[in-house]
Amino acid sequence: MENGRTLDVMVVPVGGLPYRRTLEADRDGSFLHGLQACVAGPIEPAGYIFEDAPAVYVNEEGLLGASLETANRAIYATGRMAELGYLSQMDYSHAVEEGELYSIVFGDMVCVGFDPEAGEDRDITDEEAKRVMDRFGSDESVASGGLELIRAMLRSRAAR
Repeated sequence: MENGRTLDVMVVPVGGLPYRRTLEADRDGSFLHGLQACVAGPIEPAGYIFEDAPAVYVNEEGLLGASLETANRAIYATGRMAELGYLSQMDYSHAVEEGELYSIVFGDMVCVGFDPEAGEDRDITDEEAKRVMDRFGSDESVASGGLELIRAMLRSRAAR
């Protein structure tokens, strides 16, 4: 039995455009099961994507099932990531430069608002939803994960 609480989120699916979804709290008032359902498994935060505004959760086991079919979005380094010296997740050999491929997310993502003072998720705001759409709402973005995975596979094959 639910308790009537809801949480508005944005889902970024593999092969599709982001969309809004409303999750219902479970009887204990938790949204954990709803968030896990959005990403089809255990969640982990991916704060590097938007610096937690909005917060992004991905399937923590997403890399285990990494394939062309599960490749979602390519994440390119921002100026802030370069400034902070983020290490490339593609080869761990160097700090990324702005615009360079940082990582590929496998599986669906879910984006929510986050209240750092309360330490809990909140409804995604219209401004945060716009950030999600601006970053992940184009045909180029939808195809980016698969394309970057193919490029990485070709580079690996050529290096042999």
